[in-house]
Amino acid sequence: MSRYKKMLEIIGDLSDFSVYKIRGSDEPVVRRKGGPSSRMVKTHDAFENTRRYNMEFGGRATISSHVMNILRPMKLLGDYNLAGPLNAMFKPIQGLDTVSDLGERNIELTKNPKLLEGINLNRRTSFESIIANPLKYTLSKDALEASVTFPELIPNVNFFLPGNFGWYKFIAVLGMVPDVFFNFRGYCLKSGYHTRPSNSFKMAHSDWFTISQQSKAVTLTCNIMDMRQAIIKEAGENNYSCLLGVGIAFGAMDRGEVEIIKYVGGGKILAMV
Repeated sequence: MSRYKKMLEIIGDLSDFSVYKIRGSDEPVVRRKGGPSSRMVKTHDAFENTRRYNMEFGGRATISSHVMNILRPMKLLGDYNLAGPLNAMFKPIQGLDTVSDLGERNIELTKNPKLLEGINLNRRTSFESIIANPLKYTLSKDALEASVTFPELIPNVNFFLPGNFGWYKFIAVLGMVPDVFFNFRGYCLKSGYHTRPSNSFKMAHSDWFTISQQSKAVTLTCNIMDMRQAIIKEAGENNYSCLLGVGIAFGAMDRGEVEIIKYVGGGKILAMV
């Protein structure tokens, strides 16, 4: 992959090259066209291992989609595409399956769920760079419930604004991430079906607060116990992990209402069990 400094604003195909942009970078990305045809990759013996690696990549993309779905309420806070880094994070988890053949290794996040803790949705302004104090929280897989307390915030002491904003609010999400297994149909949940990510999460958020000298502590609570039967039906009794995500959003007043400012703020995966 090559990059070039901006001379002409070109996006699209250019002779043997493709030029495009990605969120989180101001510079265009340049890729050379070419390589083996898709038919060759699918059928030729020389690409047998490539097909196996591609199959496992698809499995990681499946479980990543469930994480992305839980974090969807905080999507507007993120300033880059999280899908690629998430997929990479699941690679060592997939490697924990030392029994299955290459191309068929299961992805059991329940073996090491804390691997995802601390993942930030932002590169320019991490959650910790905005709220300096650690958050107090509880997270129970048995009760399918979580609570998180955001501390009292004092600007320029433990609260650092990434810009000149007048409003902010807190967000918490709780959801389940199912393990993903391989069978003759490909990668799927324990139920054996290629189920799409369902809304197996709950979100809680505070009111909008104005930037002031000091704010009170705020506690948010999420409970997904009413989803337990659906979770067990799809993922199995113990084949799922609970994810607690937190975020802080900033807003601006528009026509008498506070509107969230896109791609500004901070969010992260706070805890997993």
